[in-house]
Order: sequence, then structure tokens, then C-alpha cells
Amino acid sequence: MALAQLINEGKYGETARSVNELIDKLTTINWYSKAGQTNPDVEGKLARFMSAVGVHNYDIKWITKEQVAETIGKLSFENSELWEVLKELPDQFRKKIDNFGNQQLLNDVVDKVPEAVFHGAYKHAYEAFNEADTIKFLVGHAMYISTLACTAELADEKDKISILVDLLVEGHLPLGPQGNTFYLL
Repeated sequence: MALAQLINEGKYGETARSVNELIDKLTTINWYSKAGQTNPDVEGKLARFMSAVGVHNYDIKWITKEQVAETIGKLSFENSELWEVLKELPDQFRKKIDNFGNQQLLNDVVDKVPEAVFHGAYKHAYEAFNEADTIKFLVGHAMYISTLACTAELADEKDKISILVDLLVEGHLPLGPQGNTFYLL
């Protein structure tokens, strides 16, 4: 079965089609291809993401590929304004999806998207980084963001997450926060 048809469009209709288009996009990402390359446009996109989710107190810090393992070790959601917003999104999305009557579609997305994204993310993480714990973290990160993006699509809230997907498609990595400092790769 082609990945573009991962979610049964005959069963779920037009909503499944938009999710399949997003899944196709996520499974063809050249993950981490611009890791370590700073770009002011990326900072602007991250600023738009933060504004879209209502976060205004943060700093952006670029890291190199060599700093990834160390940075992952110090990521912390404690005292993070961004995390206070992000931790609520899955439940908010789920409630909207429930209201649309798409619980089974959500279950299919949660079952299928992580596996669909896993192989590409793993391949590219393995090529870009040589530390097993880093690779494991990055693959889990890719699977989580991809599932969250598809869930946002189902909830008709894709604008909240689409900027992060755009950064991933461009080869950058919104790694995460330590308090109110957000790390980019």
C-alpha cells in the first residue's frame, strides 16, 4: 500500500485525504539535512509558531550537530512557557476530534503515523549523528511531532503545528526547550 493511502479514504472521506497528504509529506522529509546550519528565516518561522500558540517569553539558541547529545541531556520542560501550552494541545485536539465524531480516525492515525515516519527519520538520524541515544531521541521526536501534526490536521488546527512541519521539511530541527530557551538545529 502506498503511504499516500495509509489512512483509508473510502472509510473516512475527505478528512482522511488531507491527513494522507500530510503523512506523505512527513514520510518524504530529508530529516536533519540542514542540521547545524543557522538561518534567520527559520528564526522568523519559529517566532510565528510561538506567537500562534501564544508564547511570548522565549529565547532561541542555535546549536551545532556536535552539541546535540549534550543539549538533549539538558532539555527540560520545567519553567517553560512553551511546554505549558504544548502539553495541553493533544487533549484540546482530541476533544475537537471527538466532537467531529472522528475517534476511530484518530486511533488509526496514532497507530499508523509513528511507524510510517520511523524508517525515514531513523535512516537520516543514523546518517547525520553517530550516538545511539541521540538517534533514539531524534526518531522519537520525529514520530511525536508527526503524530501531533496529523492530530492537529484532524482537529482542523493545522496552523498551530504546520510551521514546525515546514521547519522539518526544510531540514532544520526544532529540538525543544530548556526552560524558556528554545534550541534549534
